[in-house]
Amino acid sequence: MPIEEDFTEALRTTLLTYEPPNTETLLRGGLRNGRRRRRRRATAVGVSGAAALAFVGLGAALVPGLLSDGRTADHARATPAASATAGSPTASATPKPTFTGALPADRALDTLTALLPTGLTHSNPPGGRKSGQLWVDDGHGKSLLEVHVSRLASTTAVRNHVFAGTTPLADGTLVESRQASPGTSPGHQTVNVLRPDGLYVTIMQWQAASQNASSTRTTPILTPARLRAIATSVRWQ
Repeated sequence: MPIEEDFTEALRTTLLTYEPPNTETLLRGGLRNGRRRRRRRATAVGVSGAAALAFVGLGAALVPGLLSDGRTADHARATPAASATAGSPTASATPKPTFTGALPADRALDTLTALLPTGLTHSNPPGGRKSGQLWVDDGHGKSLLEVHVSRLASTTAVRNHVFAGTTPLADGTLVESRQASPGTSPGHQTVNVLRPDGLYVTIMQWQAASQNASSTRTTPILTPARLRAIATSVRWQ
């Protein structure tokens, strides 16, 4: 008999002798297995929950209300928020305004003196504490400094006249520097600063002991960069 006929005959014989499975028996067995697995899962969850509750209860009994470092739980919850506020860079980066209107001349002079570089001597000319004037000397000739600080309610006029055409810094601050024309006696430098909150700082420097005297110096006692740094300091707030 050819191999194809042998294979066909074997297949026919297998089909005739095949008995289908008992479907009802299989279904009952599957239901029993499903119930058994659900009971095991429920038991495992119950044991885990009981263990967790027992651990919490034991901790509360041993150290009621305390953490490992001795702080109360309420204090520990409040501390992170308080620390974040105290250590926030934003809170400390920009000082809050300490005055409105014009800053008294004597306070302005105190701030100016604190911002001067080391190695300079300084004193007040007659009436200087009221007019915001200060004598400064580095041993090579006396210079007169004058400072005026105020916080403006409206900055429109100052922007249009003093800072016309000035490009603001990244934070919105306007800085304008001027220097007297060559040959003018005495030499004279001015820096004006206007901050977004209306703080207006003006510092003037003469290369002489008074505004009308002849120059006693060939160069300013404070370089333009130093004068600008003083005028833009956050300490004027």
